[in-house]
Amino acid sequence: MLYQNYLWDFDGTLYDSYPHTMRCCWDALTAAGLAEHLDYEMTYRTILVSFAEMKRYTAMPDDVYEAFVHRAHLIGDEEVPPRAAPFPDAREVLAAIVERGGRNYLYTHRNHTARWYLETYGLAEYFADAVTAEEGFPPKPAPDAVLALLARNHLDPASCVMVGDREIDGLAGKNAGIAGALVNYPPCLPDGTSPAAVTRMDYTASSLTDFARQMGIF
Repeated sequence: MLYQNYLWDFDGTLYDSYPHTMRCCWDALTAAGLAEHLDYEMTYRTILVSFAEMKRYTAMPDDVYEAFVHRAHLIGDEEVPPRAAPFPDAREVLAAIVERGGRNYLYTHRNHTARWYLETYGLAEYFADAVTAEEGFPPKPAPDAVLALLARNHLDPASCVMVGDREIDGLAGKNAGIAGALVNYPPCLPDGTSPAAVTRMDYTASSLTDFARQMGIF
């Protein structure tokens, strides 16, 4: 393998959660009377950049944003459909890394619900450590959370890569002195450009399987 330690984003990277997130976002905008003045596809594209970009584009008030995030983080029987679930190849990739002597780490802006999803779908066993929102680190692309994972697990930066579906994910890694990778990227950014064409990441892959092959995991 090219790297021994893989730091993973959660939403859109390991779990196909954006249809669920967009449903919660659009419902919140509709309830607030804002959706009728917005373009659905463009709103979705902004979410794929960051929640902050979506909030700016939609002019979503703080109280509406808080209601959206709360609803998007409901789990179990309360989870709003369509439900979030791992990408079909997530388990195979994570397991192969561990089988080859590597380690997986999680760094997500999501709260404790990320751990719930990992446990519910039987993926928690593949992770050595995780950073979730409860730890209070500055958001990506700030490097603080990545640096904390490196320090408390005694990881050599040269052995690590930060993997995410958004530029801010990989930049959090690069800002911490490790490699960055863009996977599962959307068809186009809000300005119509392809993420694969404009990314500053060291690696790009259209799927987790594609990424695993590039890394020599498979």
